[in-house]
Amino acid sequence: MIEKSQLETELKTTLSLKGCMINVKISKSKVILSGRVQTPDQKGVAERLAWEVIGVWTVANELVIDQGICAPGGAEGDTGNG
Repeated sequence: MIEKSQLETELKTTLSLKGCMINVKISKSKVILSGRVQTPDQKGVAERLAWEVIGVWTVANELVIDQGICAPGGAEGDTGNG
């Protein structure tokens, strides 16, 4: 079973996604990401984090790029987890 709370925590604590509005839905082994991010890189980081969760077979990345939505984040690929 996919741990939704684990993924939500990862998305919220990832420095490069700070301030982004990302919603997570789980349907069996599928993760659906929706909401808004500021850059294509942020969209990719969110999707990569979803794929890293044990039990995920499919990721639907429905995130919309909106340049005014997120606070500036860290360097590309920086997960903020040390």
